[in-house]
Amino acid sequence: MRHLISSLLLGSMAFFCSVNAQDNGQLIIFLQHGRSMTEDFKRDALPGIEAMASRKNIEVKILDARDGAPAEVTLTPAIFYQNEQGHSLYHGRYHDMKQLENFVNSSEQESPGVHENSPVWSVGRARLVAPLKVLPLTGNVPGSFDQNQFAREAYQSIVAGMEYFKQDDQSKFSGEARKFYMEFSPEKTRDGLLLVSMKLYSEFNPGKPVFETKIPSGGEWGDPDFVWRKAGNRLEKALIAQISNWDNGDGFDTLSEKTPVKSWQEIEVGTSTSASFSK
Repeated sequence: MRHLISSLLLGSMAFFCSVNAQDNGQLIIFLQHGRSMTEDFKRDALPGIEAMASRKNIEVKILDARDGAPAEVTLTPAIFYQNEQGHSLYHGRYHDMKQLENFVNSSEQESPGVHENSPVWSVGRARLVAPLKVLPLTGNVPGSFDQNQFAREAYQSIVAGMEYFKQDDQSKFSGEARKFYMEFSPEKTRDGLLLVSMKLYSEFNPGKPVFETKIPSGGEWGDPDFVWRKAGNRLEKALIAQISNWDNGDGFDTLSEKTPVKSWQEIEVGTSTSASFSK
C-alpha cells in the first residue's frame, strides 16, 4: 500500500512538472549547422540561452532548418517562442540576452512594418529591406532650391546605383523581413561639389549606426545622378558586410528557397518536455 501511494505521488509530481514545462512554453531555434553565423551562435549565444531557459524551466529545441522549416523561417539563426497561443518570432540580436529574455517574458514580439517604396533584396527565403532617408541639403544651398524634388531624384538615383536592392512599390512584407536603415546627408560646397555622407542603422538599434562614412562620396554638383548612384552602391556594400557581422549579432545565414516547407505540426515541436540541444 505504501509503495502504491509513493508511486502515485511520484506520478503526480511528474505530471505537474510536465504541465508546468508546457505552460512555460518553448524556445524553438532553427540553425544551419556548419554555417558561419550558426557556429558563432552556438559558441557565443547558445550557452546563455540554455542558462536562461534552465532558470525559467523552458524547453529549448534546436532544429536544422535545411531539414524543413515553416514558411516564416527565412534565415538563421531564427528564434521562436511557442506557447499555447502560438508562435512568436524574435526580432533582435541573438547576442542581446536582455532583449531575448524580455521577449520570452512577454511571450510576444511586435513585428515591425516595412516602409513603402523601400528597396528590397530577396536572398533565398529572406527579404532584406533598406528604408532610405535623404536629409535636406546643407552648405552652399541655391536660393530657389527645391529640397523635395532634390530628395525624390536622389532616391531614384540611389536605388539605381545598387546592384542587389531593387525598388518594389508593393514592399509591404511581414515581420520576417530584415531591415537596415540608410541615411544620406548631402552638402554643396562653395567650389561646386556635391558631397554625400552616409550612415547605416540596424533595426535592432536605430539610435547607433553600424556603419558611417569617414570620407563622403562626391562629384560635380552638375551631375548629381552620378554622385547619388555612387553613394547608393557604397552604402549597399556596407549593408552586405553586415550580413556576415557576428560581432554585434546582426549577421545571419541565408536559407535556400529549395528548403522544404513544413508546418509546425510536421516538425513535431511541443511533444516533448525535455531539453534537446544539438552542438
